Amino acid sequence: MKADRLLEDIKSRLDIVEVIGDYVELKKAGQNYKGLCPFHSEKTPSFIVSPGKQIFHCFGCGTGGDVVGFVMKHENFSFHEALKLLAKQAGIKLSGYRLDSEATEKRERLQDIQREALNLFVENLKKSKTAAAYLSGRGLSGNTVSSFFLGYATKDWHSLHKHLKDRGFDDSLIGQSGLVFYGEKGAHDIFRNRIIFPIFNIHGDVTAFGGRVMDDAQPKYLNSQETPLFKKGETLYAIHLAKDEIRKKDHAIIVEGYLDVIMCHQHGFKNAVAPLGTALTAGHLQKLGRFTKKALLVFDGDEAGIGAVNRSISLLFEHGFRAKVLLLPQGEDPDSFLRKNGAQPFRTMLTKAKSMVDFLFNTSRGEKVDIVREAIGIISNVKDLILRDEFVRELSDMARVRESVIREEMKKLKQGTGISISKSDERSGKINRRGSLYNEELLLLSAAIAFPDRASEIIHRIPVDEVEDQTIKGLFQKIKAIADKVSIDLMLSVADNDEKMLITRLSLNPGFDVENVDKNVDDCIRKIIQRRFDERVRIAETAGDLKLLNSLLLERQRLIKGTR
Repeated sequence: MKADRLLEDIKSRLDIVEVIGDYVELKKAGQNYKGLCPFHSEKTPSFIVSPGKQIFHCFGCGTGGDVVGFVMKHENFSFHEALKLLAKQAGIKLSGYRLDSEATEKRERLQDIQREALNLFVENLKKSKTAAAYLSGRGLSGNTVSSFFLGYATKDWHSLHKHLKDRGFDDSLIGQSGLVFYGEKGAHDIFRNRIIFPIFNIHGDVTAFGGRVMDDAQPKYLNSQETPLFKKGETLYAIHLAKDEIRKKDHAIIVEGYLDVIMCHQHGFKNAVAPLGTALTAGHLQKLGRFTKKALLVFDGDEAGIGAVNRSISLLFEHGFRAKVLLLPQGEDPDSFLRKNGAQPFRTMLTKAKSMVDFLFNTSRGEKVDIVREAIGIISNVKDLILRDEFVRELSDMARVRESVIREEMKKLKQGTGISISKSDERSGKINRRGSLYNEELLLLSAAIAFPDRASEIIHRIPVDEVEDQTIKGLFQKIKAIADKVSIDLMLSVADNDEKMLITRLSLNPGFDVENVDKNVDDCIRKIIQRRFDERVRIAETAGDLKLLNSLLLERQRLIKGTR
C-alpha cells in the first residue's frame, strides 16, 4: 500500500483538533476551533481548525492545510516524516505500507549516527575517571548524569569517526552529521576531550551535541553544526524532559546554559530549559508556546545577563508570552546559586521576579524619557489587553507620567507603523489588483471547492486559460484534471503551498451565499463574459473598426443567452 492509503487511514483515526491541540491552545468557536497562529505573531486569534473538514487555516498569514501539512510545517518535517509521526500517534504499524523516500531514508541514517555517537560518548564517560570526577565535582548526581545521558569525548582525534565507520556509515553521510570535520588532512572528530551534553528534540530523539572543556581551554562550549536534524535557533535544551512539567505548572523557567538547566532539574525545578548559546528566537518561542505562554527569565545579574534579558523580553511579548525577570546576585548563575544555597532559597528568589517595567527601570542607565519610550514600545506589542493595561498603569506609577500620555504615545506609535499587505495576502486572494476581497474567478473557485459535485460544470463554463491570477488558474487546472472525484483531501494532495492556503481559506470562508450557489455561479460567469467583451470592444473602438464592433454586439447577445 502506498502513502496515500496510509494518509487515509491516519485521517480516519486521528482528529485534527486533537493533534493541533497539542501544539496550540484551541477554543470552541461555533462549529470550529480558534487559537493564536503558531506560524506568525498575532494579537487576535485568526487560526481556525475545522473538525468537520479536517483542515486548518490562518486568516492572518494565510497558512493552511490538513493534519499532515500542519505537522510538516511545525516540525520542519518532510511529508514522509510527518506521516510516520502521525501513524505512530494513530497506532498504525508501517510494515504494511510502502514509503519510498530517499530524503527520509537519509534523515533516518543521520539519526542513527547521532544515536551511535550518543552510545559512544556515554560509554566513554563510564571509562574516564577524570570526566566522572569533573561532573561529581560540579555537584551532579549519578541519576542526573543518567537522565541527561551525559557523556565524554576522548582526546583521540579519530575515535568517533572510526566508531561510525566500523558500523558501516559512509564518509559522505558522516560529514553531514555535524560530528566529524573533513579537511585537507583528512577527517577528525569535532568533539575532543570534552564533557558531552546530548541535545534532544521535543520527541526525545538525540539530534546534536554540546561539548564543554574541563579546563580553561577555548572555546569553553562547542555545539554541533546545524544539520537536517538540528536547527540551533529552534532548539531548547531539555525541552523533551521539561515539557510535561511546563504544561503542568503553566510556565517555563528560561536559563542560559546546559549546567544551569541540569542543576535546576536536579533540585526539582523540572520546567527549566535554555537556548543553545544564543538569544531567544521566534523559533524557540514557537516550540515553547505549545506548552505555555508564561516565562520566567533567570539570568546572571551582570551586564551580559542584563543584555540577554533586554534582547529577549520584547520578543516574548510579541509572541504573546507573559514574562518576568529574575537577576541573580552578581557573579551567580542558577548552577552556582543552587549548588551553594539549595532549592528553598532559589524558590524564594523566584518569588521576587520583577515585571518588565520594573526590570527596565532598575537596570537601564539611560534618561527616564528613553526608558519610558522603550517600555512603551514593548507594551505596544503585548497581546493580552488586560496585561497591557496593567503595564500601562505600572509604567505610569513608576515613571510618574500620566496614563493618558502613555496611551497617546502608544497610539502614535501604532499609527506610525502603518499596515502593509503581505505577499501571502496577495497570493491567497485577500487583496486583488482591483482592490476587492473576492473577484469572479475566486468566487467560482470557491463554489467548486465548497460544492465538489458542481466542480466539473463550473470548470467547463469558464475560460480557464484566460484566468490571470496564477494560483487560481493552477487550481482550476488541477480541479479540471480530477473533476469527476473532487474533494478537499484530493485537492490538498495535488496542490502546492500557495494553492493549499487558498483551498483552506475558501473552504472556511466561501465568500458567497451558499443558499443561492447556482445564481452566484451564473452571475459570476455572466460578469466574466461581460468583462472579456468590454475589453474587446475597447480594442475595437481604439482601432476604429466599426465592422468588428457590430459583430461583437451580436456575439455578446449569443454569449449572454448561453449563460442562462
